[in-house]
Amino acid sequence: MEIDLKNKVIIITGGTKGLGKAIVTQLANSGAKLVINYKSDVANAERFLKEICRVNQNCILVKADVTQEKQVRELYKKALERFEKVDILINNAGSCDDSYIQFMKYDQWDRVIKNNLYTVFLCSRIFSKALIKSGNGKIINIASIKGQVGSEGQCNYSASKAGVIGVTKALAKELGPHNICVNAVCPGFVVTDLNKGNSNKVSYAMQMSVVTPEFAVQDLVNFITFFCSDLIKGVSGRVFNLDSRIM
Repeated sequence: MEIDLKNKVIIITGGTKGLGKAIVTQLANSGAKLVINYKSDVANAERFLKEICRVNQNCILVKADVTQEKQVRELYKKALERFEKVDILINNAGSCDDSYIQFMKYDQWDRVIKNNLYTVFLCSRIFSKALIKSGNGKIINIASIKGQVGSEGQCNYSASKAGVIGVTKALAKELGPHNICVNAVCPGFVVTDLNKGNSNKVSYAMQMSVVTPEFAVQDLVNFITFFCSDLIKGVSGRVFNLDSRIM
């Protein structure tokens, strides 16, 4: 089934690397108007934009650290200046900084919580105004299986993604009366350009999965693209596990 998103304005944070890059590529191919956020690496972002614009001219880049309120407001402003509305917010930006708890430093904990959880709060808070105005907005939060089952050596990451799941359910109740649907997607281990060189993690993921994790990226972006369409309208407060792991 071909998904047509030509009438949708979509904001995605952390959209030029890893999973975000894969999502943006698929959404661009579906015709969406895209505001692609990134934090750093201007050369990489501009190179990616050139690739995307070969198939879709309705895409802009906005450099912003989405842990900073002032910069998120600037992202919001630029999105409305370019497209005049926002239909969908995809909270994808995040990071990890792994360590066992007895060795984890405060700044490791703080940085991951800010990048993974505070960004969801801040972007949802600021962009909810435009989503309410759209009349049928959507927020899609990228969480993780690890937010449900935990992960050894990743208490900061696991806690942050558990928080994203909690925020998703709360916002679904708060924003539901405004016809805004809020859902979370929980990938398992997804092989991207950022982690494919880590043979230990890839090997472990393959042992835990019923199918090889390389297929998960396309499965995930297909699901998100489908969820951005008008084919799904009344689903909210749900947590979708996109993983082949037997838990």
